[in-house]
Amino acid sequence: SDDNLSNDYFWRYLTDDQRAAIKAYRRYGRVACFKGIDRASFAFNTAADPIHFDVQFDLFRRFVDMGLDIYAYATFTTPDRDAAKPALLDFVDRLQRIHPLLPLRTVPLEVTMFTPVQSRMNDECEAAMANQYAVASYWEDELARRFAPTERAKNICDLAMK
Repeated sequence: SDDNLSNDYFWRYLTDDQRAAIKAYRRYGRVACFKGIDRASFAFNTAADPIHFDVQFDLFRRFVDMGLDIYAYATFTTPDRDAAKPALLDFVDRLQRIHPLLPLRTVPLEVTMFTPVQSRMNDECEAAMANQYAVASYWEDELARRFAPTERAKNICDLAMK
């Protein structure tokens, strides 16, 4: 199942028994999206209060601590390319504070133009879409710096987070 990390409904509305059943369900996996690499890009991508960027990490940690088979994807769109590299490094640090292998279970999500948003595009949005490729390059460089080639070559589902 997919989770956008914008609420705590999983814990608020499900009982302990329901969460345990989900955890025990054979071949169940969950993926969650980090909507940016820092507070500014999160706010740009979601139009939500930047403080919610930090909440994403807390919610994701709860899934990991519960023992779910969980994966992440992340949007790298940001209007501020100059701030992107240090922000990306901090983002990877924060992922690793949740679990050392979490960056290897995180997939960059390419954001592309699609018809419903075309009329809302402006120069800042176009720059953010272009900047995501530089951020993805920083991401690849950072993974190469932090992880051995043998670790990076593993299938994402073979990286145990228990």
